[in-house]
Amino acid sequence: MLIREFRIEDYTRVVTLGKEARLVLRLGDELDDIKLKLQRDPDLFLISEGEHEIVGVVMGAWDGRRGWINHLAVKPAHLRRGIANALIDELEKRLTAKGARKVTAQVYQGNRNSLEFFKARGYEIHSDLIMIGKHLKN
Repeated sequence: MLIREFRIEDYTRVVTLGKEARLVLRLGDELDDIKLKLQRDPDLFLISEGEHEIVGVVMGAWDGRRGWINHLAVKPAHLRRGIANALIDELEKRLTAKGARKVTAQVYQGNRNSLEFFKARGYEIHSDLIMIGKHLKN
């Protein structure tokens, strides 16, 4: 298994993987938005490749103060093979190198598998926090 940085030509395959993994794609995950993300911190958008196919992906971000995990997906046929752990290990290493002392993952409440995965890695659920957002018009 090879972990490498996302390239724009991976976009269609990554979206397909996300859909297979039942990842919730939102406004901001379109191609033009991903191009903007790559201008800021391309080293935090990682792909796991095996046998000439993309089998996992994690999109991390760095706001200059803390790290964020916005998307993590593994192809269903490749679950329980350590792919998600390898991706998060590499992302955490890269965030630490940037100076991050904390990383926060965004997980939907109903996504029990992801919640259990992150809890097993030492992430804490902050039940007193509520994520709020707003779509900005261009």
